[in-house]
Amino acid sequence: MSPSNAPVQSPELKDLLTRLAASIDRIPVGRTHYVTILLIAAGMFFDILESNSVGLAGSAIIASFGITKTQLALITSVTFIGLTLGAWVGGAIADLRGRKFSLMLNLVVYTVGGLVCAFAPNYEVFIAARLIVGLGLGGELAVGIALISEIMPTKHRASAVASLNMFSGGLGNLVAPLYASLVLVVLGDVFGGPEQSWRWLFGLLVIPVLLVLVIRRSMPESPRYLLSRGDVHAANDSLLKLARSRVPADEIVIRTTPQLNTQAIHTIADRVRLSEIFRGGLLRRTVTSGGTYFLLVGVQISLLTLMPTFLVARGSTVGQSLMYTLVMQIGSLLGTVCAATVTHRFSRRKVMIVGAVLGCLDAFAFGLFAQTDLQIVLFGAIFQFFNLLLTTTLWTWASELYPTRVRGFGVSFVKGMGSIGPIVMPPVIAMIFDAGDLVAVFTTLAVMYAFIVLFSFLGVETKGKTLEEANEAQGVVDAR
Repeated sequence: MSPSNAPVQSPELKDLLTRLAASIDRIPVGRTHYVTILLIAAGMFFDILESNSVGLAGSAIIASFGITKTQLALITSVTFIGLTLGAWVGGAIADLRGRKFSLMLNLVVYTVGGLVCAFAPNYEVFIAARLIVGLGLGGELAVGIALISEIMPTKHRASAVASLNMFSGGLGNLVAPLYASLVLVVLGDVFGGPEQSWRWLFGLLVIPVLLVLVIRRSMPESPRYLLSRGDVHAANDSLLKLARSRVPADEIVIRTTPQLNTQAIHTIADRVRLSEIFRGGLLRRTVTSGGTYFLLVGVQISLLTLMPTFLVARGSTVGQSLMYTLVMQIGSLLGTVCAATVTHRFSRRKVMIVGAVLGCLDAFAFGLFAQTDLQIVLFGAIFQFFNLLLTTTLWTWASELYPTRVRGFGVSFVKGMGSIGPIVMPPVIAMIFDAGDLVAVFTTLAVMYAFIVLFSFLGVETKGKTLEEANEAQGVVDAR
């Protein structure tokens, strides 16, 4: 980031943040870390179940409200608009009011929206409720990733962040159709049949989310965020909660001097300028990571949207097509597990480039050689594997690209760019499918992967660096 565009950070605050990074790295991963990861992951897991519900209950919603398929598609679009806006607003709140505050607010907004979905008397109220749900869900993943990246020791940071997507993008996508089958089919008659059971699909998810909301009150706030705002006392309290007496307090507590007392630190605290992510060196990071996530989510949603239609057109039943899609999602789970391993050992850039090249080759092979149902499922599972490998690695990377003062908004802006992908790409892919054939579709997806290779090559490498080394402790971090 060029000095002319970057907010000036005092040498004293840089020194405090560097000492804080050393303290965080000195604390072994323990119960508080694991509980915080589970609480964030649980919220993300239920978010994924909720966000899949409209598509899985689509036919029942159409019958209940007497709407068209176009109107159902509008519900999905409105939800993703809410996700985009919610991500940006949630990230801004995380930088202005704190990670924990934003995460609690996200779940409150989602709960209100979820309840309105369950009791919506008509289509207009339901679509408004989906906007509220999107606003609540939008910041959940990004702010959660920012918090986890800020409390974990450097050597465990990548694996911890990757584990979040293992629960959401991996396990959540796998469980979503099973949950829908349980509520809509197995227990459908108990819940009032097709006309009412879809309401339970949304309503039941509010219960575990409320439990997560209550338990999250005990989560520690990010000590990095607290110190960046000048609150040394609260930052030290958070460090002690993370350590749980396993490290002597004298070895981790950040101490001030008479010249740099609490009042003086407040005067040199970082000023939050959200527009910073669009200027100087951070602009490059925002463009490469945001562009990559837009492409990744666009590719994934395009495949998942197209597959059932394509399989049915080939002669498969709707039930078979859903089962095939479920099997493909096993690749998603395996991709997140793989990412949790390889991001710990290899550079972010290398994992992204290799994964995108292999994903590009699989896309070409899918379009050229997939003829039988078995081949389609196999290539589809491999496709999902590489997509979730890349998505999970990107989340690890994105959380390391921004200084603490704007990390919440930076990561959330990238998340919002991903939410635009499902709005833009499915209609484009559908037009290509109608005008050409499956080969043309997968050629398009392969080209999108090629752009991911380019963005990854231009990205800034951060593996092995503390968050301060990658950001606050130096003015510019070049790709090297």
